Amino acid sequence: MEDDAPRRGVSAERRAAQVCAALNAAGARYLVVGGVAGVLHGQIRATRSLGLLIERTPENVARVLEGLAQVGYAFARAWPAEEILGKPVTVLGSDSAVELFTVAWRLTYEDAVVRSVTVDAEGVAIPLVGLDDLIATRRTGRPQDTVDLGALEEIRRMREEGR
Repeated sequence: MEDDAPRRGVSAERRAAQVCAALNAAGARYLVVGGVAGVLHGQIRATRSLGLLIERTPENVARVLEGLAQVGYAFARAWPAEEILGKPVTVLGSDSAVELFTVAWRLTYEDAVVRSVTVDAEGVAIPLVGLDDLIATRRTGRPQDTVDLGALEEIRRMREEGR
């Protein structure tokens, strides 16, 4: 089991940078989604998990798991790619979970990557789901997603107005 203690108290941006640096080094194809994506788009929000929308191939899953193994998720190597590819989401860890999405609501990596953006956090290039796609993934009706939806739509409105 992994040790969550080194990640407690670390900001969402710093944690994303640590994980994404390892994923980038492993050559993984992924986009950050969920609460951390909202933070990186400018939303003020607390979050403990890091959502990753991954390209759905066994080779890419192997790269993702190898990258995660480098940053405290050594047990990730034990997961069979087929098991991860067979589910919409796989949660790794507990306190500082990483959620591997093969589909986020109705969004796939293959569809989202063409509208993605790259942001810099702590000197690390982080591939991020585009704002419109992030908004689409928040139309679930879940209470936290409804709160996020309002904040993200406000960010989009402000960007459109040039603020």
